[in-house]
Amino acid sequence: MQLMYTTFFDASFIVSGIATVTFFLFALHNYRGAKSPKNTSGGKVSRVVSMVPAPAQGSGRQLRPLNLFAHFVSAQLDLLNISMHRNRSSSINLETDADTEYEMADKDLAMQPDVIALGRLGMVFTWTLAFTLAMVMMFRTLITHHAPWVNMYEATIALACFLTIAYLFFAIRYHTNALGIFAATASFLLLLYAQWVGDVYHQAQPLSFGQITPALQDNPILALHVSMMIISYAFLMVSFGCAVIMLAQGDSGVARYSWLPTFEAADDLGYRAVIVGFPLLAIGIILGSYWANYAWGHYWSWDPKETSALITWLVYAVYLHLRGIYSIRGRFIAWVLIAGFAATLFTYIGVSFLVPGLHSYGGV
Repeated sequence: MQLMYTTFFDASFIVSGIATVTFFLFALHNYRGAKSPKNTSGGKVSRVVSMVPAPAQGSGRQLRPLNLFAHFVSAQLDLLNISMHRNRSSSINLETDADTEYEMADKDLAMQPDVIALGRLGMVFTWTLAFTLAMVMMFRTLITHHAPWVNMYEATIALACFLTIAYLFFAIRYHTNALGIFAATASFLLLLYAQWVGDVYHQAQPLSFGQITPALQDNPILALHVSMMIISYAFLMVSFGCAVIMLAQGDSGVARYSWLPTFEAADDLGYRAVIVGFPLLAIGIILGSYWANYAWGHYWSWDPKETSALITWLVYAVYLHLRGIYSIRGRFIAWVLIAGFAATLFTYIGVSFLVPGLHSYGGV
């Protein structure tokens, strides 16, 4: 069982790295496609592609192996899609997932075959990453006989898993791969951080699996509390990626980068991410207070982690009031999301290293 755990953890590392490279190439090809003469001539370009994306035309150079593999995967997905919808339409043309304002600012921008193929391949790797991370958490649970997030090492792996799932939710629901490079890179960095914490602080060693502080044992409320906090962090991290796009595009009404989502689209996605993450964060704090009374005899002690979590919640509460109730838009809202992410990052990592407190045993 330990071998299976190690195998899936290593596989998650590799797949997250490959997904990062794939989505980087996706963004690079999208950028180059936006700068190409045929996409800057001002003409209307059809957004419909054939069943099997054609190899890129040009100087006769062969596509690189990853691009060839991406085209193969894209073709197989098209064939599967056609097979599933055979009774609905006899057409062999498929509208790309990019035909939406969430994908790019310029709706008339041609989606090149390389971009389509790499985007679909990135999604395949992301699904694979979600599966391998889920297996890591499952085997960790079977080995330790407790929820797989009682220390910083375990919680970071869980955060990478839930972040990947959160990205898949938005990618499927809103038909966009624009956040793929952010989600894949963040998952890879989280796994790298988990590996570092596990090695330096010996939190990944098999001998320490059963060595849990009594306050963390045999309480399902604790498992629910931590899971709610981690899932909320995952969705709030998605909103941070949207805030970066908002700042990059600017709020002048004219998109700076035609191959990125518009400011309005990124603003909308970020708001939807907070709408999910904010109540989960509130539930996590409430469950944490209930568990604190069970473990320490009082609901609130102004522990650094508790205080930081409350500040994080208040920042996002201010964001929802400004954005949702008062309909305030613009770069200021993006900076509020940035501030919320900074507070989230400090709550999750900074407190554990910089400010000792009652939650120290759950960190480092």
